[in-house]
Amino acid sequence: MEISFYKEVDSTNSEAKRQVDGGKAPGFAIASGRQTAGRGRFDRVWQTPDGNLALTFAITAPLSRPDLATLALMTGLALHDVIQPLLSARATAKIKWPNDLLINGHKVSGTLIELVGKVLYVGIGVNLVSRPENVPYETFSLADEVDISLEALAQAITVRWSHYLAQWLESGFAPLCENYNRHLFGRGDKLRISLDRDRSEWGSGVCTAVTPEGHLCLADGEGNVTRYNAGDIDIIRTL
Repeated sequence: MEISFYKEVDSTNSEAKRQVDGGKAPGFAIASGRQTAGRGRFDRVWQTPDGNLALTFAITAPLSRPDLATLALMTGLALHDVIQPLLSARATAKIKWPNDLLINGHKVSGTLIELVGKVLYVGIGVNLVSRPENVPYETFSLADEVDISLEALAQAITVRWSHYLAQWLESGFAPLCENYNRHLFGRGDKLRISLDRDRSEWGSGVCTAVTPEGHLCLADGEGNVTRYNAGDIDIIRTL
């Protein structure tokens, strides 16, 4: 997949959309070392100061796929596969369902997927050289562990993501599910999951696995399992 590199953009998702609107065919990537208006889920701000990686893939959406949401999980697995081998023995990468990557429990990357018309924009942010400030969660910078250029990291992620995309388009998420569960953050721990944008409704339970359909499974004290297909999870020590 062709990658176009920019020193600064407002948002790599927005730049990719402009290029598609201008006639460029989907099947390309946009990368930048700085965003001035990066976004996360629910229009949350995603900080991309100088040197951190923002990367967006623009692809034609497989609109007939009922499992479209599992593309997010596939993306998290691709990030894990690229970043974990770069780390020392003291650092472990885990996937916080559905797609955030954590290192030693601290967030190092996030993903925003947007469907516009017949095009999917898969935006990825990685804290490559610095940690975001004033955010309500603990963060990690790859610079604490890794010496890799922005271009090399973007290329490695693009190669791995494209490989998994071909598998996903052919067979869905099910063949990737076992590998994903090996690296699932919080598996065996008590989790709680916010079920709405305002974080006023919650579910909770022991995380057992993610299903081949991409659902997160939480079990109560009697072993009853509830499957969730959307939400934000927090790991907690007691309920």
